[in-house]
Amino acid sequence: MKITNIGVNQVNPYKRNQQQTEKAQHMARPSTDQLEISSAAKSMQTKSPVEVNQAERVAAIKAEIDAGTYKVDAKKLASNILNYYRL
Repeated sequence: MKITNIGVNQVNPYKRNQQQTEKAQHMARPSTDQLEISSAAKSMQTKSPVEVNQAERVAAIKAEIDAGTYKVDAKKLASNILNYYRL
């Protein structure tokens, strides 16, 4: 006589229940992305004093041009052009 394991479930029912519970918990977790901005990046978002000074300088130069009182220093301009092309 030959005995076989036909119809006998070899899986532990407690382990199966635990796996189903873990799978349900994993599926229930919301998968959301998170973004955190560092304090250095936050400080870069605000205008720096240099940008404010440049804006004031540009406004002053525009006002001088409109008034016709803006003078160009030719030597300084030529020097800056030469320095630009030498580098």
